[in-house]
Amino acid sequence: MKKLLLFIVLAGCSLFASSQDIKGNYAIKNVQTGMLLRVKDAASKNGTPLVAYYPENWKCMTWNFKKTDANTYQLQNLLTNKTFQPVALAGVNVAFEEQPFTQGDKKQQYEFINVKKDTYLIKLKGTDLYVTPADAKGAVNSAIILAAKRNTADQQWFIYEQAPTM
Repeated sequence: MKKLLLFIVLAGCSLFASSQDIKGNYAIKNVQTGMLLRVKDAASKNGTPLVAYYPENWKCMTWNFKKTDANTYQLQNLLTNKTFQPVALAGVNVAFEEQPFTQGDKKQQYEFINVKKDTYLIKLKGTDLYVTPADAKGAVNSAIILAAKRNTADQQWFIYEQAPTM
């Protein structure tokens, strides 16, 4: 009986820990490449590609997390006030582009699946596809794409609070 009670308590704690809310403004850094998510050239034109870029404390590399569901968020760029979504119907190797932020839009919602403290897999809601750099070595301005889950560091993203200076 004591073992069952301990299991129930531990399972409850585990569920509570995994449903942690993310609130505020964050940089999103790839664990493998060390590069951040950014709209290319900090452009605000619809259709601008989402790319990897060296870490900087800039608004164009800072995302406001807007919760839509358990562990699910829309991300709004602090510079452009826009978000990103797939350029076409979600599929393997489909890239992301900048588009106007539309509250509740399913193709703009991302599930943050906890791997460890402040590190997540980012899955496009309603799919089995994950936010992934096209270049696993992290070339500057390389595309960010959707990919099937691989359990590799290039699909892991570390988030940290950022208060941009420019």
